[in-house]
Amino acid sequence: MKTNRYGQSAVLDSNQLDALISALQGRHHQVLAEVCRRTACRISEGRQLTWASITSSAVVFPKTITKGKLNSRTVPTTEKFQQVLTGWRHEWATLYGRDPKSSDHVFPGRFAGEPMSSRAFMDALVRAAHESGLEGVSSHSFRRSALSSASEAGVPLAALRALSGHRSLSTLQ
Repeated sequence: MKTNRYGQSAVLDSNQLDALISALQGRHHQVLAEVCRRTACRISEGRQLTWASITSSAVVFPKTITKGKLNSRTVPTTEKFQQVLTGWRHEWATLYGRDPKSSDHVFPGRFAGEPMSSRAFMDALVRAAHESGLEGVSSHSFRRSALSSASEAGVPLAALRALSGHRSLSTLQ
């Protein structure tokens, strides 16, 4: 269990993830959590997404934002998740008074042209985990939960490795 940034993040079931995401303050935090949950991305990858990376059927993580910056990866989206992203695009346009440009961050930070900080998300996540009564939660819980759930559903390890961007099967296991 993760405590004070040490140990492994908790793996959460679907009900726990729903409760945690609902407890997050701010729609931008909730949608970022959904991106991490549905794509198994790292928080550093999710927060740096631009609108150019969101297509009608996938989320593309360009190699410039992935860990190690070695490979891009494309994660297909479900219809339900695509509705979340489309809804966020409309909310984004309302918040900022214009349609987003392809170069705009999906999750803008406090400073112009910068993405939301990991710290801002983590502060909100700590509060939400406390409110939800969940222990050992970190931003990596979304990634671990998504990959564990997919593995339990019978998705082959090689496919999980491609989805998650792990360099080797041993790292993924």
